[in-house]
Amino acid sequence: MGTALVGPALVFVLAINVMPAFYGFYLSLRRVFFFGDEGFVGLQNYTALLSDPLAWEAIGRSLVFSFGALAVAVPLALLSAMGIRRLGRWGMVLLTVVLVPWAMSPIVVALLWKWILVPSPGGLMGSLFSALGYPPRDLLTDPVLAMPTLIAIAVWRNFAFATIILAGGLGQIPNDLYRAASVDGLHAWESFRRITLPLLMPSLLIVVSMLTISYFNEVQVIIGLTAGGPIRSTTTLAYQLYHTGFVELDQGRGNAIAIVMFLINMLLIAIYIRILGRQPGGAT
Repeated sequence: MGTALVGPALVFVLAINVMPAFYGFYLSLRRVFFFGDEGFVGLQNYTALLSDPLAWEAIGRSLVFSFGALAVAVPLALLSAMGIRRLGRWGMVLLTVVLVPWAMSPIVVALLWKWILVPSPGGLMGSLFSALGYPPRDLLTDPVLAMPTLIAIAVWRNFAFATIILAGGLGQIPNDLYRAASVDGLHAWESFRRITLPLLMPSLLIVVSMLTISYFNEVQVIIGLTAGGPIRSTTTLAYQLYHTGFVELDQGRGNAIAIVMFLINMLLIAIYIRILGRQPGGAT
């Protein structure tokens, strides 16, 4: 009976996720341009990718983008989650505000921030620069500032997910532990370090893993804001996949990039499980 109930869902998962993944790996072993299949080439697409210095630069930018966003998003989400738990009913108002960017389409986010960052008096950032007595500056065309700007936008858009998960994790910690800590004379920071953080490790593992996948695979906001520029300063591996597969129409090499991205994601998550899973209260 159970098999009959689970069967349709299992077939759906196989059809939507597993079969396309295997087909993508199959295409990565062939030379395919648009719909023209020129035959089997083995690992040639992978060797061409891994011998390309631009690909390694794109991997480095992807890691900078992902870890830079994580370094900001996780502490910010934790502070927001703690604020939501402490504010009670008003915390729901804060949660609603936090959820707005997460509910928006990535392309809408890109268009919104493109208007905000317009370096003229018509844009919010341009008006702010003018009010402070500085000439308007286009952050998206500055090779140094474009990546930090994208990181800030990515954090603004996605940290709500982390906030929800961490707020739920905080709700599972018994208040009796904090009362006992107070009786023992532990200060707020010591209570956080010895009680909150260890017991929040399973939630943190989920948050860090999911945000890493989201940030490492982010492409829509990059397409909408910088298109990989200026001077390739925001060309991540995800954007290179988009450009190779959908602009140059090299499906073979594009699928090879996708497989490499999958392996990097899995490696990072395995590292997280190894580190966070061994902490007190972490997953085993």
